[in-house]
Amino acid sequence: MRGHPTLAIAVATAALLTCAACSGTSGPAPGAHTPTTRTTTAAAGPFTLTRGQGFDRSGAFTSLMTCDDPRDYSPGLNFANVPTGTAELALTMVDLDIHKIHWLQLGIPARAHGISAHHLLPGAREALNDFGEATYDGPCPPRGSTHRYQLTLYALHEPMPTAFDGSTPPAQALQEIKRRAFASAALVAPYTRH
Repeated sequence: MRGHPTLAIAVATAALLTCAACSGTSGPAPGAHTPTTRTTTAAAGPFTLTRGQGFDRSGAFTSLMTCDDPRDYSPGLNFANVPTGTAELALTMVDLDIHKIHWLQLGIPARAHGISAHHLLPGAREALNDFGEATYDGPCPPRGSTHRYQLTLYALHEPMPTAFDGSTPPAQALQEIKRRAFASAALVAPYTRH
């Protein structure tokens, strides 16, 4: 390609786009990349949290990620434009209708671009939720009803102490996450239990 800089740039750009497209795990449902909430702008664009594996085309949880499936897997999520200065990320999931904490994940590396379904990144850990477990507990509204679940990704200016673990009261851990956060991105996903 010597002597053709425009062609070289075009080929390199195409290669980067192809590489970026193949770097994910298994792709999310079509249209699932639309963020529900954007709260902070980084140099490259808004800090966003978007749906990955475990959501249907409407943006609702699939049953695999809920108490209606014995596996009750945690969903896949995508992160974009993590702000400069982030020491680590934290992730929460709260039932907006009954204000229960279903999931607290701490120590997510700031360089992460997302998490795969039912997967914990190296260095990350799960803290105690309102169901008395240090794990993900999926949506489980009463039969015949719909609840809304807010997933929030927090950019923390300093890491969460390792003392925050499977024995820390969830409300205390959530309060400390919010105290250390300088940016956040969120989405809301419903689940209807039949």
